[in-house]
Amino acid sequence: MKTGTEFDTVLARILLRAALCVLVFCSGCLHHTMLIGDGYRIDDQGGVPILAPITAQNANSAEFQTVMVILPPSRSDARFRVRSDCVIQGTVFSMRPISSSDSRSWVVRSPSISGWDTVSGQADVDAQWKLFVRELARLHDQGCFPSGLSTQFIRSAIAERIPLPASLVPIFMYSDRGERFVDLTPGMEIRIQKVLSTGTSINEGSGTSLRLLTVEYDVVSRHDGGIGLRPNHRPDRGQKASLGTEDRQFLALDQRFASTSVLRLFLQGFSEGKQGRSKSDPILIGTSDTAQLDEVTDLVRQRDRATCVDHPGIACIVFPPGSISLFTIVWVNGHKTTCSFGAPLASLLFPLPPPEQAKALESVQVIRQLSLDRYASIEFTRTVEGAQQLLLLPGDRIDWKE
Repeated sequence: MKTGTEFDTVLARILLRAALCVLVFCSGCLHHTMLIGDGYRIDDQGGVPILAPITAQNANSAEFQTVMVILPPSRSDARFRVRSDCVIQGTVFSMRPISSSDSRSWVVRSPSISGWDTVSGQADVDAQWKLFVRELARLHDQGCFPSGLSTQFIRSAIAERIPLPASLVPIFMYSDRGERFVDLTPGMEIRIQKVLSTGTSINEGSGTSLRLLTVEYDVVSRHDGGIGLRPNHRPDRGQKASLGTEDRQFLALDQRFASTSVLRLFLQGFSEGKQGRSKSDPILIGTSDTAQLDEVTDLVRQRDRATCVDHPGIACIVFPPGSISLFTIVWVNGHKTTCSFGAPLASLLFPLPPPEQAKALESVQVIRQLSLDRYASIEFTRTVEGAQQLLLLPGDRIDWKE
């Protein structure tokens, strides 16, 4: 009976992957071949859903595991020796090269699928991950990794290979729960909406007396390996003429941050200052590298109220309270769609009428983009609860029968 069950499970996975390949090939949303790997599944461990890679893990103990992470080769394809200090020795997360002659292959130690509950009760996992990411920036600046790779790319490559609590995947990938910031990456969108300080309404036919300014920027990759902002929606020339100086600055963020390579958005919330917790407005900061960005973050944290830091090489802007939103760009049945950052799959299904919602839930498939041409399918329970457990990331492709 057990053998038959295992065979059925393997067969189901093979058929699922085949169906996904056909589905994506026929969708018309891509113009190149997609390579779909083994993917992920959501495992319920002690009541805590864990998003885990399906590929086998090498467990060192009941609480921890190791996994190999292979990074893309250097643009120059030059090999170099990895120095002895290119290691991270953390109590929860650690990392070391496979050999001193290979800068692409790394062994990462993390909590295992079954060990997350135990490890979380023994250590501050959030703090340990923050230290691990800081050490990644140090190794990156020391040239431990292949050239041309950003710290954010390496961080995401590691997070993609280890089990993580399903509700924290976006945080481990891009964010910091305690500081309320998000490191921007291609496939995100920032949207600014504020009441105009001067001029006439630029939202024609809105049916409201409020004069609103709406500006949208996509986060995109640049040729130099950094990221930038590309206008997606902003007022035309005639509408722009009616704006005051204060409002015009939001129309040129792509130029203001053109000389920076990494961007961090501090969401509106509370910051820890010398006088205790204080309310902070949203801030966008751009610097030349992650290490410098972390230094600026430390300076912002030390202030009574989170404000911009005036320092050479730093671009910064403070937004009015409640004016900025962060979105994730996904593809639904081949169409570009935006949803709130960290939103679950269920958020895309809830607006559907009940009959269509049930049909979509029964047939929905989710494919996660790992790199330009690499994708992975995600297995989850096809219930409303299962759809709430799966949080969407930039570049995810969702398909269901309409």
